[in-house]
Amino acid sequence: MPQLVRASDDTLLWADRYLIYSEDNSGLLRVQSDLAQQVAQALDVTLLEPQRQALASRRTENTEADRFYLRGNDYFHRSHQEHDFGLAIQMYEQAVEEDPTFALAHARLSMAHSWMYWFYDHSDARLTDAREAADKAFDLSPGLPEAHAALGRYYYSLLDFDRALEQFVIARESLLNNSEVLSNIGFCQRRQGKFEQALANMKRACELDPLSNNMNLQLAATFMLLRRYPDAERHYEQGIRLSPDVAFGYFWKAGLYLQWQGDTEKARAVFERASQNVDTSRDEWIALRSVMLDVLDENYPGALDRLSSYESEAFDTQFYFIPKALLSGQIYGLMGNQQLALAQYESARSILEAKKQEEPEDARFRSSLGIVYAGLGRREDAIQEGELGVELLPVAKDAWRGCYRVEDLARIYAMVGRPDAAIEKIEYLLKRSGELSVPLLRIDPTWDPLRDHPRLKKLLEAGK
Repeated sequence: MPQLVRASDDTLLWADRYLIYSEDNSGLLRVQSDLAQQVAQALDVTLLEPQRQALASRRTENTEADRFYLRGNDYFHRSHQEHDFGLAIQMYEQAVEEDPTFALAHARLSMAHSWMYWFYDHSDARLTDAREAADKAFDLSPGLPEAHAALGRYYYSLLDFDRALEQFVIARESLLNNSEVLSNIGFCQRRQGKFEQALANMKRACELDPLSNNMNLQLAATFMLLRRYPDAERHYEQGIRLSPDVAFGYFWKAGLYLQWQGDTEKARAVFERASQNVDTSRDEWIALRSVMLDVLDENYPGALDRLSSYESEAFDTQFYFIPKALLSGQIYGLMGNQQLALAQYESARSILEAKKQEEPEDARFRSSLGIVYAGLGRREDAIQEGELGVELLPVAKDAWRGCYRVEDLARIYAMVGRPDAAIEKIEYLLKRSGELSVPLLRIDPTWDPLRDHPRLKKLLEAGK
């Protein structure tokens, strides 16, 4: 028998008995809306009309479709890994196959396609799938708040954060305490550079869903960008404890110790812990961070060994596209082996120039190509590509990813002998919310050409 009990004094506020029987179990679906309405009445909650309609409605009359829908939600909320998004899409597709009129499942399918596009599959077909599923949800249920949320995520994928935010705000009118909608509002604000507003919404989202590993990790990332490192550490740890088999938390927590303290030993301890639960050799994020840890510790042979064991030709995330050959070129350069460095840079050049031809508007390819050209001694070409990377994805367009392009340009300036221009970009990044920090500057050999420059010395001294 369902009961509603006041936690403060154990007072029974409401209870009722339900006898559910039907050959197809459709009675279970009716009970969901009945329970919600009765609980609202028991709490004497005044509902707005959209909320009242939502409680009175049922997702679908098809129990099999509903099962697939709920399984899709489980996979969708589990992590930001490609495998889980893929399974979520499969479940939502089976839900709408069972019930083509299931508007909510179409909306969730759109949301899953958009997330898959954002992280992994940057194809036009994927983006089209996301828009078509959102449109179908609107056709079936005009004004459906989840459809507005799905459309918001679609616009987010286009980096149109203003229009995305408009849609999420509309969704919030009917879904007042929906943690996912609140977090997406925070995501938009974070990309707009409104970090304190983003933090407030993500805090609230995490309060509403404290057992979500994703909510904790995203809140931690926002604290990290604001350089509130102890707060970030607490929520990264909570995210890891909630889902110890998800790699993202380990990646970001290891990076936190580099940014906060310049401590490679602590970062390695995080990955040692990760290895008990995650295949760290195959995870793209952890593999790259592990290579960089070896570089920061000046263990260049170890870094090259890690690179050679990584199967893909490049590290490909929303923040960067880095061919293994580019990293090898940088490492051989640090080792003083210019012949091998040039050979690796040349290999990376062919990869990146092909990528640039395929997707000339992708800023990641331009920035990496600029670093390669700098390694090959093509000074003007390097600067041109690096500056174009910043132009294609400026901080004003994406306050998080845009900083990566600025930092890449600073690296290019350092490599081609323009120290003042490099330090100007470093100063700019340190004044903003972001990932670059003084402790990280101190240990990264990338900045060795600038070590004797008075402006850099002043920066490092001020950050003590």
